[in-house]
Amino acid sequence: MSVNEKTIETLIAAVRKASSSLDLDEVLETIFDSIKELIDYSAAVVGLIDSKTGAVQALKARGYPPEETMGEEFLEPGRGIIGWVIAHKTGQIVDDVKKDSRYVRSRPETGSEMAAPIIRVDGEVIGAINLEADWEEGYDERDLQLLTMFASLLASAIDHTLLYRNAVRQREVESELQLARRVVESLLPRSFPQVAGFDIYGMTIPVSEVGGDYFDFIDSVTDRLGVIMADVSGKGLAAALIMVTFRAYMHATIINEFAMRVVMSRVNKLLHHSTAGDRFITTFYGLIDPETRRLLYIIAGHNPPMLLRADGTNRLLENRGFPLGVFDNSHYSESVIDFQSGDILVLYTDGVTEARNARDENFGTERLEQEVRKVSDRSAREICELVTTAVREYSSEVGGPEDDLTISIIKVK
Repeated sequence: MSVNEKTIETLIAAVRKASSSLDLDEVLETIFDSIKELIDYSAAVVGLIDSKTGAVQALKARGYPPEETMGEEFLEPGRGIIGWVIAHKTGQIVDDVKKDSRYVRSRPETGSEMAAPIIRVDGEVIGAINLEADWEEGYDERDLQLLTMFASLLASAIDHTLLYRNAVRQREVESELQLARRVVESLLPRSFPQVAGFDIYGMTIPVSEVGGDYFDFIDSVTDRLGVIMADVSGKGLAAALIMVTFRAYMHATIINEFAMRVVMSRVNKLLHHSTAGDRFITTFYGLIDPETRRLLYIIAGHNPPMLLRADGTNRLLENRGFPLGVFDNSHYSESVIDFQSGDILVLYTDGVTEARNARDENFGTERLEQEVRKVSDRSAREICELVTTAVREYSSEVGGPEDDLTISIIKVK
């Protein structure tokens, strides 16, 4: 077989292998092996430019000391023959590295070097492929032409495999978000309490990324209705799983008829130990006594609920306590309000009040009050639906809310 025939067959085999594999490491091994058949070398490296730092990172290397290629940066921006090749978008042969000031001495035995830029179809240089020989004058123009061909093949293979990796990762993220969404939805009430003298409803409007919003109603054994609204820091499956833990802790402690402050302190301690203090949950916990129309409540770092009185006045319920899970020994105390006929209590998460419009303005609590007042004669369910619609319209010019919209209305008949 002639030299030309061998070259063509080797190139064709490399192209086929690179095109059929979605494993970038396997593709690089194939290219290193194929180059070795046509061009002798003592060390080889494929380096890619870090888009953030501009440094060259070693994607794959042969024949270099491990410490030279295993660090965060193989070469600083612009350094070495590789840096020169990337900057000038052209290949380079160095017959004697000892006489070239650009050479970065990573291998004391190196005598000559050759490098070619890795250039995408659109002309962007993304890295370089570099060969080193332990003898001087190791390469000629024919070798550089072959290396440039392999560099072109590399550009295509890298794009191909990275696109595949991104597609796989996107599917994994979407799958995780779907799982997280199902977890969150499974925690939400399937029905709403029928309490004499009250009209109660709640809802969550999810956005594309799963948040940690949660609300619940718990019938306690003392004929009082437990009301919970919470928001876990962070998003995704991790936040959803923490919310599952929180819900379990709350239910387990509430049914044992502990005092509210004891419930909150115990759940806080359990969460702090299970999350190592790096996650927290803002929480509103209330108990409604239907007979006395009295609400006992504790607010642990959550958005203050809004009490709209029938006489037109309003009040933000204040009760300052640290979010659950932040500190091991946080203490909580109850506050109390007495409901009057026609009162509306609005519970919400920050996704409602922090939704922003095109002028970068928050929806805010004043606008929330106005929207509730406008439809105060409607049912609790209708109020929830109309308010969330108003919030979505408010932020529609910027693509809608960035966080889940969670709201609950407790209306006194």
